[in-house]
Amino acid sequence: MCRLLLAVPLVLVLLPLDAPRSFARPPSRPVEEAFNTADGVRLKGLFHRSPRGDKQGDAVVVLLYPPGPDRDMLKGNWDDLVGRLNDAGFHVFRFDWRGHGGSTDIVDPLGDNSPFTGFWTNTITGGWNQRYVRGYNRRPAKNELRVKTDINPSRYLPVYVNDLAAARLHLDQKNDNGDVNTSSVYLVGAGETAALGMMWLAAEWARPAVAPLLPNGLQYKSVPQSTLYAPDPPAGADVAGAVWLTADRPASVPEPTVRAWARSATKLRDNNKMLFLYGADDGAGERDAEWFYHKVLVADGTREQVPVEQTFLYPVASTRLIGMNLLGQASRRLTPLPEETVLDYLAARQKDRVTMVRKTRNYVTPYFVDVNYYLGLR
Repeated sequence: MCRLLLAVPLVLVLLPLDAPRSFARPPSRPVEEAFNTADGVRLKGLFHRSPRGDKQGDAVVVLLYPPGPDRDMLKGNWDDLVGRLNDAGFHVFRFDWRGHGGSTDIVDPLGDNSPFTGFWTNTITGGWNQRYVRGYNRRPAKNELRVKTDINPSRYLPVYVNDLAAARLHLDQKNDNGDVNTSSVYLVGAGETAALGMMWLAAEWARPAVAPLLPNGLQYKSVPQSTLYAPDPPAGADVAGAVWLTADRPASVPEPTVRAWARSATKLRDNNKMLFLYGADDGAGERDAEWFYHKVLVADGTREQVPVEQTFLYPVASTRLIGMNLLGQASRRLTPLPEETVLDYLAARQKDRVTMVRKTRNYVTPYFVDVNYYLGLR
């Protein structure tokens, strides 16, 4: 059953056939930025600063395309959405996953004998990199990574959560410089990024929002970390909402594991609000969206759990387009445009958060999300 009830209602009025469609202003000119993952991959991103950022409290929206061959952050129909978000006051950040687009350099292949350094040798993702990335035994050590030729896509998906963690740290550093306010972070993703997002959110609820002061100048290294450094306040509370375009259940992650992520972080379902968009004529997309909504988030509630407010299923009428292809269709008869629906949803979520105070985060070095822990492998 689909339901939609927002604090700021979405406009669902059907347009006459000859009515002009609403086109967004072009997105702001992006600034190219680079940052490192905890296992030493250099990622490239684009930051679209909104000239009206004060209108939304300098909130930032992160765009996520599904990893895979021949994909990068410049492909897909994102520009109309980025333009609308910028015009409404949202900053936008998008980046390339490891091995995609410009994110191909391994800057720390072998590390310094620390368990937390080296792409091939660290104790958290090193084993995954050795098994599912070609080139481990090369000498000199392989220092580049390309998804089309080097990565086993069917097994490697969970490791990308560390790229999302690196993007969050990069935004926290921009927060400390006054460029954004990471007290309000939003995700807009397609396909399998919905599952990646669930894993990352579970980790964010286990991570302190502000870097803990550790003895002897040590830095925070991985999520979860010792209970001596309890997440108070937790970083998960900063994620105000997520929109998933044709959420997809990944074959590489068991379904009970995805459900466990939402249940292990008890505040996730109630605080990280979500909108699941899919084509009304896309049967597979509808089934997967309903699986996330009913089975993972249990959004309609049970005898023990109250229903989740502001989390919805939303079928886009008269289309079987999927994922990023739902965007950029202003010339088609989609009413309302998915971009308008996304913007209205985020604006509704941000209405009560626009005055949130920017916190100094103090994170300096990248940290891992322990893939093995969140997959139940240790």
